[in-house]
Amino acid sequence: MATVYIHIGAPKTATSTLQSILARNHRKLLENGVLYPQDPRVGDAHHLLVCDLIEQCQGIRMPDIWYGSRARGEAWAALKAEIARHESNIHSVVLSSELFFGQKHNIEAMLDVVADQLQGHEIRVVVYLRRQDQLYSSFYNQDVKGVRQWAHSAYRFYNTHQIFQQDYYSLLQVWSGAFGKKHIIIRPFEAEQWLNGDIVQDFCAATETVLLKSGYKDHNESLGMVQLYVKRCLNKMGFDKNQNEEVLKILQHVCPQKPVKGCSYVHKALYRRYREEWLRVNRAIAEEYLKADELFRQPIPEPQEIQLYKINRLDLAGYAKLMFKIFKGGAYPEYRQLFARATVLALAEQNLWNVFDTADRDCMLSWT
Repeated sequence: MATVYIHIGAPKTATSTLQSILARNHRKLLENGVLYPQDPRVGDAHHLLVCDLIEQCQGIRMPDIWYGSRARGEAWAALKAEIARHESNIHSVVLSSELFFGQKHNIEAMLDVVADQLQGHEIRVVVYLRRQDQLYSSFYNQDVKGVRQWAHSAYRFYNTHQIFQQDYYSLLQVWSGAFGKKHIIIRPFEAEQWLNGDIVQDFCAATETVLLKSGYKDHNESLGMVQLYVKRCLNKMGFDKNQNEEVLKILQHVCPQKPVKGCSYVHKALYRRYREEWLRVNRAIAEEYLKADELFRQPIPEPQEIQLYKINRLDLAGYAKLMFKIFKGGAYPEYRQLFARATVLALAEQNLWNVFDTADRDCMLSWT
């Protein structure tokens, strides 16, 4: 029977790129004995499989957006039927969903269902691990930027997001307990450790799949420091998630900034505590799973080496003036109230009301 590779993420490790390329090359893969199933997919990934597991094992009803027009509870049956149709022509099956990563509640029961549904197949688990400081900063920035519209601090984010409620080592122990250590394929999310420096080629090699062309480039750029702060204020005001892309375009116009990289959103003492735990976990994974001295070649920076997230008051004042000028000129009338309210909040929090004279301040307040 075909070997089944389950790619579980982690998030922020080019999962969308990998899924898109695999989906686009469905026919080529099939011609080479590899099935990237179509039936249990909405879009490019196999999130439906995880959604059904969450509903079955955790008792949580997943939002309709995950299913589209598809019926609930049918993804695993659809998968098995598709594998059966191609069984004589394939040697492996590749499944991919980063929703697997970070699942903690009743995860053992979820993996029991996976094993039962794929009974008779050899199951191998592929996971890309990103340096934790990078994952944290990227995830926080993107959750503020994206449709999740996170409006709170980075401290609260780390302490409440399910991704950070279980360390890498603990997660791997659960999966290896279900499918065996020898079936856990760990790949560091570091270009210098990828085959030919290419994430797609590296994934294909890890899954023994025909090499596919990549051209991978991370297009999901982070927000700049003031942009991030203003977007948090916009998120606090609340707006339709379907408007998020348009709000971001306007934000880039009224607050042009370069993306921030390598920034810590928590103070150095807390970062030091996080870092000690990350180093302990990474050493354990390297020794136990990779028989190596290190998991990542690029070390997690020391506290004194990091750049702390800080609002530049002059940059914020510059944003407020440009925003006022653009909206006063008649641009984006349907979004004027939202941006005015968010800007008033930002200026009040940073005690910067004096950037406007009385007339302009009154005008701004009238928009709210």
